[in-house]
Amino acid sequence: MINLLKHELLLQNKIQNLTKCFFIFFVFCSGSITIISTHDKIANFGVIFSLISIPLALIGISTNFLRSEIEDGSLELLLASFNPIQITLAKYINLFICGSIAFIANLPISYLLFDMDITRLSLLLTSGLLLLSTSCGVIILISSVQCYFRSNTNFLSSLLMPLIIPSIILSGMIIESNGTSYSITFILIGVNCIIIPTSIYLSSYLIENIYNI
Repeated sequence: MINLLKHELLLQNKIQNLTKCFFIFFVFCSGSITIISTHDKIANFGVIFSLISIPLALIGISTNFLRSEIEDGSLELLLASFNPIQITLAKYINLFICGSIAFIANLPISYLLFDMDITRLSLLLTSGLLLLSTSCGVIILISSVQCYFRSNTNFLSSLLMPLIIPSIILSGMIIESNGTSYSITFILIGVNCIIIPTSIYLSSYLIENIYNI
């Protein structure tokens, strides 16, 4: 399993450059908000859009995240050596790591641009990582489903992306509460405990049977 995690981390960073791409996208979104927003609204709107940019960054990779491995045969080699659940977990963990590194690296930029205090910054970090964990699970599920179609189907993304909407709403509520309502955080954790295992299980089942069609 450790070797599989190292392989996926190398694949996602050395070949696909996911961490770098995520970081550039987050910086671009933060800079764009400072241009289009007025000074009195930039603090609230900028922080909320920082959360929305997380699933937006992941949507862009959903189409070819697994399809390229199917086309070059590397996924078939992985299935010969590891269980589908191990492959799915490795992809999920490394996708979450890449996104977390990029998101945390962008936090100092958001802190300076949006003039946040430490409390709001810590809430953005907490809610952002929780939202990222949900988004990674849903994106891997979307990628697994799209592998069953020869052409890219954006309809699938539109069909499954609403699974992330409750997490986006709860993440925004956590930030707006300014740390006074911990129950919202526990609700978001509960939502993650439902969506993430379900997405990983379904994705592993789809990956296991991808060559049987």
